[in-house]
Amino acid sequence: MNLIRKEIKYTFKNLIIWSVVIILFNLMYSSFTDLIIQQNSPLTFFLEKMPETLLNALNMDISIMSKPEGLFGTEGMTFMFIFFGIFSSTLANKLFAGEYDHKTIEYLLVKPFPRRKIFLYKIFALSTNLILLFFIFSVSLLSFFKIFVRGNYSNRILISFSVYLLVTAFFFAALAVFLSLLVKNRKLTNSLSLGILFFMYFGYSISKGVKHMEFLRKISVFYYMPVIETIKNNKGFYFNSLMILLVSFFIFAISAKIFETQDIKI
Repeated sequence: MNLIRKEIKYTFKNLIIWSVVIILFNLMYSSFTDLIIQQNSPLTFFLEKMPETLLNALNMDISIMSKPEGLFGTEGMTFMFIFFGIFSSTLANKLFAGEYDHKTIEYLLVKPFPRRKIFLYKIFALSTNLILLFFIFSVSLLSFFKIFVRGNYSNRILISFSVYLLVTAFFFAALAVFLSLLVKNRKLTNSLSLGILFFMYFGYSISKGVKHMEFLRKISVFYYMPVIETIKNNKGFYFNSLMILLVSFFIFAISAKIFETQDIKI
């Protein structure tokens, strides 16, 4: 239990900073939503003049811009996917690769704990942070929409956004843990993790409609949690989200095996 408290305390400052950023972001978007929708005609005219590739990169679809959840789902979710991906990746790297950078991994492993238990304690601290950030995003978004948005909107869609972000966070956290144990260098692991995040997101969005680039979309997790289709169909892609979570847990399981069996060399 002391190790769990240590890990949670070690990550608490990051959680507070990112929580404030996300709350302020949700507040900004929610408070301006009605104003932007009222001025929808000039905005739509402006967007129609933009290149389709740029609209895809920004995850924007003109047909849903008149809906409150559509406005957040286009621009807002682009930032949120990236925010949650960065938070989860850097946090996982801090918990695992950071031990190698600070030369504390050998000291940690001589404690009277099995390696599996140490790994699970770290994953527990990591998961606690991700779930707390998920709840902070969900509660703040639903609350601010209720306070500021006067038009009709679907809470179901907003909850779907939250689920997608939680799944995104767990996937990139799992990937970062796996890379941390292979690379054992925090800076390099951060670079690789964030590179994969941006490649997956912008590879998915920019290649939309390009037939010979369709494979880039299908290898991205974002392809299976499409925000625009969620809004248009008023239905969340929960089965896809569950499958991505299972893949994430499988990556965690492989990482646990590596952590248990690898030789620790600083």
